[in-house]
Amino acid sequence: MPKQPAYFDSQAAAAAALKIDIEQLREAKCQGCPAFRSGRVYRDELLNWMQARDLEKVASPNGFHPAEDRSVIARTIQGISACANLGVLTPEQYFDWCKTIVDAADDQEVREVFRQTIQNWVRLNFSEIAEAKARKAHPKMMAWFRAETKARARREATSIDLGPIIRALEAEAKLPVLSEA
Repeated sequence: MPKQPAYFDSQAAAAAALKIDIEQLREAKCQGCPAFRSGRVYRDELLNWMQARDLEKVASPNGFHPAEDRSVIARTIQGISACANLGVLTPEQYFDWCKTIVDAADDQEVREVFRQTIQNWVRLNFSEIAEAKARKAHPKMMAWFRAETKARARREATSIDLGPIIRALEAEAKLPVLSEA
């Protein structure tokens, strides 16, 4: 892969090379991005500044959109999983990175995406009979997976609304309906 230049001679050259809309570059310059000096656009400074702005938007309460954030995090977890499947990351690196993201997100839906991703990984790499090998080869990952699966089962058991079931059974048995508190 060719080495990236440290700077571009114009905004148009930077936009073309970095595949960024030139209007974004103009807006960045207007907002005081330090990458614009002497008619040149300094690549690393521009990218760092743009990344910092993007992070500020995500971190601000006005920029928070739970459904969109979950989607981004889920796609990130799936992407990291793909890198692990390609051998770019070790399973331990994959687990540590994704767990860090999941813990920081503090969202049950994101946690469930990660749990399912690990479940799929175990199914792809270990047979049901060889699950003990998975526990031995990756104890930290498998311990987390077992704990999350148990926690999920407990959440699902407590979230079942038994009221309609009880009323249906009482109606079938023609028993008097108990008053609800």
